[in-house]
Amino acid sequence: MGTSKQVHEKHRQAVVAIIRKGDRFLLIKRSDYIETAKGYWTPVSGGIEDGETQEETIAREVMEEVGMEVEAISFVCAIPSNDGNSFLHYWTTKIIGEEARVASHEATDLRWVTIQEMKQLNPVFEEDIQIFENLETERSE
Repeated sequence: MGTSKQVHEKHRQAVVAIIRKGDRFLLIKRSDYIETAKGYWTPVSGGIEDGETQEETIAREVMEEVGMEVEAISFVCAIPSNDGNSFLHYWTTKIIGEEARVASHEATDLRWVTIQEMKQLNPVFEEDIQIFENLETERSE
């Protein structure tokens, strides 16, 4: 019996797109139509489909949720989701085209926020703030 396969199936694999313009990051407010992180302000994220790479998932999810074309640039980190049901793979991205807009029922709003503004949003996951703050620290060193 393959225990690694069971562990992999237990945790849904998902990606998180870190989309940035200058000192601002794109966050969406997740709608009540979805179970995961309902009502939270989060980066664009979504589950990896069978046969799809993490980079392909980033491009697909960002296009589906906010109508933007992005390219995954570099892997940042992977952590368990707040509810423990998913394993989240964070990636920085490069914006290729289009302005962000709410493009699916999964989001009700979107904002470009600084880290200070992100801390004022409610509710927001502390893990997202920490990962974004770490990116800012690395960038300024």
